[in-house]
Amino acid sequence: MQITYNSWTKYDLALYFTLITLIDSRLAELETQNPQLIGLRQQFHAALQRYDTAYKQSTKSFLTEVIGQKDTARDKVTKVVEWVARYWMELPDEEDAVRGRRVYQPFKAFEYRRDEALMAQNAKWQNIAQVYAQADRLADLQAMGLAALVQKANTLTAEIAALMQQRQTEGASYMKGEMAAALEQVAQYIQQDMDKVNLQYQQGRSHKPAEDGGSETPVEPEAASEA
Repeated sequence: MQITYNSWTKYDLALYFTLITLIDSRLAELETQNPQLIGLRQQFHAALQRYDTAYKQSTKSFLTEVIGQKDTARDKVTKVVEWVARYWMELPDEEDAVRGRRVYQPFKAFEYRRDEALMAQNAKWQNIAQVYAQADRLADLQAMGLAALVQKANTLTAEIAALMQQRQTEGASYMKGEMAAALEQVAQYIQQDMDKVNLQYQQGRSHKPAEDGGSETPVEPEAASEA
């Protein structure tokens, strides 16, 4: 009998994690004094912990630091755009005040906050950028000297989104590799025990007495004729 674990690549990691978690729970509830089962249970639990560690490490990618730096830069840029717009709203010239209101309005409409999750910030800024791409809003931005800053925020947002996707892809690949290694570790552990049991079984059959229904160890033809 041979244990294989190649089929794991056909399924989603979440499915496998759910499966091994359930198996681990069942093994933990198993009452046994069998040393092989106890050893298997410990080995399986170690494999599950290895997967969990791999997942946590994958989220600590070096890309996370780069993403954080770009997010900080975007926060500063968008804060300047928002604050300048709010100050222009207070200017005595009505035309300037109207420009300020039009530039500030998307921040309020989309409830843009710099303390939100990155995905939320990305989505909301992309909505704001679409508004700013309209001809009249672009004219406002240019008149207020904010067009370059808005373009900078657009670029940073695109870079952040791309890096987040890259981090997710690399993290999934890393987890798959670790998961494969963990499953292989468990499979090899079980295979060793099965090989040992099979060897003991074969040895037992070859030395089983004939009166018990077994067969004695075969005798070579030459030795039988000499006797």
